[in-house]
Amino acid sequence: MKLSWHFSKVNPRFKNREATQGEFFANDTELRAFIREAVQNSLDAKRPGLRGPVSVRLFLSGRKAALKPEDAKRYFKGGWDHFHAEGNGLREAPQRDELCPFIVYEDNGTTGLTGDVEQYHEVAGVRNPFYYFFRAEGQSNKLETGRGRWGLGKFVFPRSSRLRSFFGLTVRHDDHRKLLVGQSILRSHHVDGKSFTPDGWFGEKPEKDEAAAPVEDSEFIKQFEADFGLERGPDPGLSIVVPFCDESWTAAAVIESIVQDYFYVILREELVITVEDADHATVLNAQSLQQIVSQLNEPMKGQLEPLLDLTLWALNCQSENDFLSLQPANKSIGSKNAGKWTASSFDDQTFAQLRRQFHDANQIAVRIPVEVQRRGQSTRTTRFDVFLHRVEGAKTKKPVFIRDGIIISDVRTRIIRDVYAIVVTDDPPLTEFLGDAENPAHTEWHEESSHFKGKYINGAATLRFIRNAVADMCQMLSDAVEEEDPELLLDVFSVGTTSDRRNYPVDFLSASSDDGGETTRLKSLKAKARKPRSFRLSRREGGFRIAGQAEPTSRGIEVHVAYDRRGGNPLRKFSTTDFHLGHVPIEIAAHGARVEVESPNCLVVFPESDTFDVIVTGFDRNRDLFLQARPGREFARLGSVRDEMAFE
Repeated sequence: MKLSWHFSKVNPRFKNREATQGEFFANDTELRAFIREAVQNSLDAKRPGLRGPVSVRLFLSGRKAALKPEDAKRYFKGGWDHFHAEGNGLREAPQRDELCPFIVYEDNGTTGLTGDVEQYHEVAGVRNPFYYFFRAEGQSNKLETGRGRWGLGKFVFPRSSRLRSFFGLTVRHDDHRKLLVGQSILRSHHVDGKSFTPDGWFGEKPEKDEAAAPVEDSEFIKQFEADFGLERGPDPGLSIVVPFCDESWTAAAVIESIVQDYFYVILREELVITVEDADHATVLNAQSLQQIVSQLNEPMKGQLEPLLDLTLWALNCQSENDFLSLQPANKSIGSKNAGKWTASSFDDQTFAQLRRQFHDANQIAVRIPVEVQRRGQSTRTTRFDVFLHRVEGAKTKKPVFIRDGIIISDVRTRIIRDVYAIVVTDDPPLTEFLGDAENPAHTEWHEESSHFKGKYINGAATLRFIRNAVADMCQMLSDAVEEEDPELLLDVFSVGTTSDRRNYPVDFLSASSDDGGETTRLKSLKAKARKPRSFRLSRREGGFRIAGQAEPTSRGIEVHVAYDRRGGNPLRKFSTTDFHLGHVPIEIAAHGARVEVESPNCLVVFPESDTFDVIVTGFDRNRDLFLQARPGREFARLGSVRDEMAFE
């Protein structure tokens, strides 16, 4: 049997299309994207009826266990001309005589890639994981409650190889067939004057107009398993081999990526991962995870340890009695008109209990109802859980959002202070809703996602409500503590009394003042309503501050930001390559105000108390900022000359 790589010649009847899937994962390192996608696929493929966690093994060969060129050549026969072709999209393609370092990913307790191996197009109503993994792009038949949606995540495997290639070996739990497939995704390229499409396949040479069939030769597969150190054996599941992977990938870096994105399901005992290199093996499970995190370097250790403690506490909240279940008194949570929470949104007893537990125990578990409704379907009431731990000087500034065990790392939400927070969604109606809003890399929730936009009634408002629930709750609890106490300063400021009451305690409500011989009874002390005051912009290192005294307003203060330029209007020449207010490294800290990012360089500040303070940092410190604030439409240049400009 002659096995080699095969690329198809360009068919003049069809357009040439280049692979662009990598753009969807550009915000992640290749290693972190690899770990996130691979583990998510394994969790989704858990074998029905399996008791216990899904287990995963990752092996990094490094140079010490790398495949020698003479042993690797059988796996790249027929491919080198394509891998070295000009314009194929590869950067620094390896040479034939190089060592072949590789990474192996194997899961157990899963179904393997089942389905008809001769299916080459989508069939309505037919679930075929083999077809969707190897032969489909931008298609997915995972269930609505599954973690994946886009059918693009598998691109992280070839993306992680210097050859943009990978091998997949699967054992199927239903028919126990063991199948090997090799796939390469290059760009359209030329070899010997002939044009070839981007996709290449490893296997027997296919007949005309047919695709390469998977390899089932037992002797070849046995040699493949030995060369790449696979431990698959007869157990159902999937093994991925990425040849010529990035040699900077280390076991320590893999462990760090796993802990960042999957600490929750590991502690929940749904996942066990073993990370190996040529010298060591580390097992990450519910029993070992805290010890492993304690050995990480700062700042990762300092950020993760409090979250692990909060997660363990959260996992002990098993019954309804462990949660404060919020039910608004006068509006429907998650509806179009829900808006922002205030203390008046809830009955006095519930709010008092929430505040008392938060400030006495420093920890609360809150179950929040929300309604979701697909167009053309009835409303479904669902919920999500919020776990808060109050710690002065907390190192994380945003809640950790978890959907079906996946940590959605870059959700755009307002900054919180002195609180560690975890938001858990595992109720199917809501996980389906949030999954539709996710980007292919499972790092963000977007209202404009093609899977989400227009699909739900009040979908955007509900999504914003969920994203900002923690910030709103923390603001609400903070405001409750900081309410004015009219008797607070009675021991500091004197109150006039008659001479016969000297040295006696003052009766606050009957205290008097002499006004032209007439006595006025002070029935109550209430601050007079303040008139709207000015807001001010001032310079900060790496950013700016907007603060002031104003009545709460729904109109808001619109602030446009750009880097200053010598010629022309900086706002008109703004480029998203400069910054995006909703993305790192920009940080927004708000007190007494709600901040919404309207566009990459525009935010709106909504004062929510009579004083507010918003600080925005993370800009290039070597460039001056140009700001425009409305409704006054005044302008301010924050640079080396002017540090502060007031807006009346």
